[in-house]
Amino acid sequence: MKQPSFTTVAMAGTLIAMLSSAGFAQGDASGKSAQTVGKGPVKVFIMAGQSNMDGQADKRTIDFLGEDKDPARAALLKTFKPDGKTLVTRGDVWVTSDDVSGDLGPGYGGRKDYSKLGNNIGPEYAFGYFMGEAIPNQVLLIKYAPGGQSLYKNFRPPSAGLPDPLPMKDGPNKTKVPCEPEDFGGQYRGMVTCVHEVLDNLKKRFPAYDEKAGYEIVGFVWFQGFNDMIEGGKPVAEYGKNLTCLIKDLRKEFKAPEMKVVVGVMGVNGAKNEVGKQGDIRNQMRSMNTVPEFKGNVKAVESAPLLHPDVVALKTAGWLNKDRDLKTQPMTPEEKAMLDRATSNLGFHYYGEGRFFILLGKAFAEAMQELLK
Repeated sequence: MKQPSFTTVAMAGTLIAMLSSAGFAQGDASGKSAQTVGKGPVKVFIMAGQSNMDGQADKRTIDFLGEDKDPARAALLKTFKPDGKTLVTRGDVWVTSDDVSGDLGPGYGGRKDYSKLGNNIGPEYAFGYFMGEAIPNQVLLIKYAPGGQSLYKNFRPPSAGLPDPLPMKDGPNKTKVPCEPEDFGGQYRGMVTCVHEVLDNLKKRFPAYDEKAGYEIVGFVWFQGFNDMIEGGKPVAEYGKNLTCLIKDLRKEFKAPEMKVVVGVMGVNGAKNEVGKQGDIRNQMRSMNTVPEFKGNVKAVESAPLLHPDVVALKTAGWLNKDRDLKTQPMTPEEKAMLDRATSNLGFHYYGEGRFFILLGKAFAEAMQELLK
């Protein structure tokens, strides 16, 4: 996946923002037109992590939400596609992702060309929608989600210090040499630079921004951990400590001591996958709910139960799902058709299940609203 660069605001992103503010973007089916702007100050939420915060679910898979066995969840499809055809946008919620800035809508997820919108969604879509419903102010989501990055090394925050001893890396002539201090925290620094760059150029990205009213950083959403889990060892054992440092350092960096934080507990391959490193890192993430100083201002939210059980059962058949052997019980044509409707990616990307990312974004929003009271 392309690593984000944040040097200048790309022409494509600026054009989208200008069109949106001028009222040329698609109307919001929730009743608020795309040119509607909430009152100031702008409430800013930083959404960070790796590829699953970026989001790898094709927007066509959102329709599968309407087939949910839970009537309340199935009814959500009408929230996001009220006319049965068009996915909603919101002009009172802005999004910036890499070089694209504009109204909330589908397409801010993972994409080959980060200078324009694509076909995927991440948790930002439903999170932004429900935060827009709850907050009368203009909302801004700043996404920073490069793929394949760890908290232990890439996002390592300053107060975590350096690992002791330093891990080894590839040196000349196929040798191994100790890592250098600059090998750690590159994505932390990139995220900080990204947020500052966006906030310093809000009028360029969003011409409707009221500079007199200003902005306020109120929330941070973190959904990450796969690379730490794969490496195992210290990246897993120290994940809770490093995440605690990350939250504290970001509050200090952005002078936002009251910034509320929602952590998505990794749920790859569903609720039964509580084995080995997967279970260990989930518990590290859950530990945020027991840090005394985080009581009432940080909340870890489970993601595994949000995957569709029928999808998980088929995708983990013969492994976690020992009740189904695909060799003796091959998938039926109906099951294959269901997977085609429901999924668009691999297991470590939550099968690219649009239903999942809608439910996840909603869960993040509900947790954030609870913290903000």
